Amino acid sequence: MIRPLAYCNNLSHIRSSIDCIDYRIIELLAQRAEYVQQAAHYKSSLEEVKAEQRVINMLEQRNEWAYSFNIEGKLVESIFQSIINHFINKETEIFHEQS
Repeated sequence: MIRPLAYCNNLSHIRSSIDCIDYRIIELLAQRAEYVQQAAHYKSSLEEVKAEQRVINMLEQRNEWAYSFNIEGKLVESIFQSIINHFINKETEIFHEQS
């Protein structure tokens, strides 16, 4: 359970909430992976898989989202660059299997 911060009365409460947040992040990454896998089936070229302009636009948007949540843009960009690179590699594998 993610306990509201105002009700975290000790370190155990905070750590337990962090663990729950991390679990949700991983759950969402798994869900994202399913969407990426499905998207790979709609792409007809490696250029579409790499989608360089899309990546640039995504990183800019995630940076704006980070700013709106008062989170360091460099942290968010680093995380999403890693996620995007991982999934581009996965999509590339799927693309080659389909070809």
